[in-house]
Amino acid sequence: MPWSKAARAVTLGVALAAGASVAAHAAGTPSPAPKASATPAVSEEDQAARLLRASLRAPESISYVGQLQTIRFSTNKAVATIVRVEHLAPDRTRKWYMAPEAVYGDYTITRGITTYQVDIKHGKVFTSRNPSIENQVAASGSFGLVTKNYRPVLGDEETIAGHPTMSVLLINKYTGERAVRVWIDPRTALVLKKEQYRSNGAVAAQSRFEELRYTSAIPQDIFSTSVPAGYSKVAGRDYASPSTDLDRVRKDAGFAPVVPKYLPEGFSLTSGDVATVDGVKELHFFYSDGLRMLSLFENATGAAADFKKLKPQTIQFEGHDAQYVEDGPTTLLVWHEHGLYFALVGDLGLHDLVDIATSVVP
Repeated sequence: MPWSKAARAVTLGVALAAGASVAAHAAGTPSPAPKASATPAVSEEDQAARLLRASLRAPESISYVGQLQTIRFSTNKAVATIVRVEHLAPDRTRKWYMAPEAVYGDYTITRGITTYQVDIKHGKVFTSRNPSIENQVAASGSFGLVTKNYRPVLGDEETIAGHPTMSVLLINKYTGERAVRVWIDPRTALVLKKEQYRSNGAVAAQSRFEELRYTSAIPQDIFSTSVPAGYSKVAGRDYASPSTDLDRVRKDAGFAPVVPKYLPEGFSLTSGDVATVDGVKELHFFYSDGLRMLSLFENATGAAADFKKLKPQTIQFEGHDAQYVEDGPTTLLVWHEHGLYFALVGDLGLHDLVDIATSVVP
């Protein structure tokens, strides 16, 4: 693992002092032998924090080719996805889906803030823009916010895809529950394996490289965004730039928005934006505790929630009929009241989202 700044400073200081002593003796001037200062001990928690900090920036400088498997566990089944990933630092990524069969051959290309999703079965290319991709560290939670709410614990070593890694476990300071464990290659700081846990300790999702090699010798043409012959180009969602000027965001919504009066400990409102989707103006508030994400979407038009291929279930709270789906660590809850339509989605359990929704009162 890399030396700390303090360790480098002490080592450099000892070397300079020793050099000065040699020079003094060569000049005939007596000089007492310097006392070497002991290198300050670095705690395991500090080591874990530094390794974690480095991992947040690793994709900006590390290029690689690999095969990544992700398993998401819902209440009654597990869904596995296998993708071939080619990443050319700092901001070009191609993912080719190998499993499940329903998406075999589909691929996505991300260049900067723009993503092209190629659906080969239907001959379509969906494009979307998300400015938050450009600053993934801020979008995924600043390092300071992570360490404010989570305690990093250095774990065991494990070889993953032929590379030695060190694990870092993040424990919620308020609940004492483990939230995420990542396995990081200390040589490159790239995360090679990740597990997300539910509040009861069960694994909610796991991703792991089965194959991985570091290389920048990746052909540029695999990142081509030209629409294949015979395919149609479809405009997807263009996300607005997240703003911390929340007063302006509220005014841009065109209706009187509301925010929850309750949030789990550690969560705070970090940004917001307003976007028009299929002709519906939608307000988006983004909350985070540095590690877990929570989004609250509001609109006054009644746009239907998009559950994709997931089958929603019904739940009631405070006389409201709501629908929800659980997909690995992510839960989506939708309901409406007082003429407004709400959707909560985040890395939280259903009971947490219901508590938050109950506190949303226009």
